[in-house]
Amino acid sequence: MLTSPSFVVTIRWMADRTAVPSAAFSAKLVDAWLAGHASEHTRSAYRIDLNTFGRWCAQRTAIPLTVDTADLVAFGTDRLEAGDSDATMRRRWSSLSSFYQYAVDAGSLITNPVDGISRPVDREVAFDVDVLSAAAVDAYLEMATALDPRLGALVSLIVLDGVKLGEALALDTDDIRGRPPKTSATIRRNGKTRTVVLSDLTARAVRRCVAKRRDQPLFTSERRAQPQPPKRLSRFGADHLIRQLRGSDDERVTANELRRFYITSNHRSGATIEELRNNAGLSDSRGIFRYLEGSR
Repeated sequence: MLTSPSFVVTIRWMADRTAVPSAAFSAKLVDAWLAGHASEHTRSAYRIDLNTFGRWCAQRTAIPLTVDTADLVAFGTDRLEAGDSDATMRRRWSSLSSFYQYAVDAGSLITNPVDGISRPVDREVAFDVDVLSAAAVDAYLEMATALDPRLGALVSLIVLDGVKLGEALALDTDDIRGRPPKTSATIRRNGKTRTVVLSDLTARAVRRCVAKRRDQPLFTSERRAQPQPPKRLSRFGADHLIRQLRGSDDERVTANELRRFYITSNHRSGATIEELRNNAGLSDSRGIFRYLEGSR
């Protein structure tokens, strides 16, 4: 049994040696997540954030992989009282959200508890955010379709149907029902399932991705000669695919930029905040406002 106060397996709090019950989760999960970050500086900062949260959990006999939004709110309040700046808290939330999403994608969790957290807004950049144009998104969709059926389906799900990247990667071929124009996907969202009727373009892209496969992950890690059984495409594999998309200025696009386009474009088209919140799979409206704030 480990005795480190780390986030990986929180068994004892090193200051007072108080035993803490823990649903021990493999160090391999954290190591695999950190390995996906190329920068040594980023890995170091993220590990510090996980250890900070791990020590906080140990003091309260909490289990990191079973915390809920209320626990995280308490953690954020304590850190602000301890003197953490907004910039530090933005990084801590980013670290925790990234790890928890990786745990969701790996099947260790059902939902990401950080999704319900209101994060500090960076006021220095909040009002200088460029949003992708419709023409740019059309070009990305065309490019994605030409490059890889998986990429075409992923981009379509994000920009046309509001599906989160993690939700898309969790889809199985049997979650796709019907044929265009009445194709739907069963999305697992916030511990529940929801049926999303796909746009025509997405439906065609997803059907190309499904082909004749059954009872397999919709997005697999290899295009050809897949291992048996096929391996589900990871978050990092998806990011690698999306990084192939480049604009006219040779800038790479990100999944977050694609998601911002879905929210801002639908808002401009008349969708209400509540409709956007439901369609984008956010637990409250503050997440929508963060995407809308400063967009231009």
